[in-house]
Amino acid sequence: MKLPILFAVSMLAAMFAPAQDQPNIDRQVRELDARRFRAMTAADLTTLDGLLSADLVYTHASGWRQTKAEFLASLRSGELIYRSFASENINAKAHGNTIVATGRASGKVRNKGAELNVDLLYLEVYVKQDGQWQLAAWESTRTSLATPSPR
Repeated sequence: MKLPILFAVSMLAAMFAPAQDQPNIDRQVRELDARRFRAMTAADLTTLDGLLSADLVYTHASGWRQTKAEFLASLRSGELIYRSFASENINAKAHGNTIVATGRASGKVRNKGAELNVDLLYLEVYVKQDGQWQLAAWESTRTSLATPSPR
């Protein structure tokens, strides 16, 4: 419930906020994503804790939806392992204290024991909280069916 309210308030604030430099926003999102993806592949939960909003809604391409606590717990337990993950074709737009971005990603993931190669389109929302950008929402869609990784 907090995320829709936060998003609505951010969108209203954006109507009165000065425009931000687009190349700078794109660069910031690329840097944030790269840091987050490195932390995910390293299972660096301390770094991820700082990059993820307390209100995070993380929806995997399979439809599996997690909160921040659930996402971090699945990484901690080994239920979810990111072997590699990278993005490209990022398009980001700032709306006040909110950034909405889209992109493509690919990775090798172990999900509940199954090794997968995934190619995704994604939508993500970053919000500025306490002067720091944090991921508040992630939703991805497979561009093709996930394929088992060759062993």
